Amino acid sequence: MNSMYSGLSGMLDSANKLQNSANKLVSQGRNKVADGDNRKIRPDINLTEDKNVNISKEMVNQLIAKSEFKANVKVVKIADENIGTILDIKS
Repeated sequence: MNSMYSGLSGMLDSANKLQNSANKLVSQGRNKVADGDNRKIRPDINLTEDKNVNISKEMVNQLIAKSEFKANVKVVKIADENIGTILDIKS
């Protein structure tokens, strides 16, 4: 059961990392609207963006979070299989 809990909490942590990184990336372009090939500033939108977001770093963070999530999914699957095996043996 500990491995199941570890896998699930790891999945949640990875999902939160991915969401935080996505939020940082979205805040970069929140005030820009594509109008054909022209971009224009939308002063009517309240900006709360961080001017120092490094897009390359955030993309790497997203890839890392994705890999962490996949690894934790494997942990949960293996824990589930082990629980199933134990239940089969007990019955």
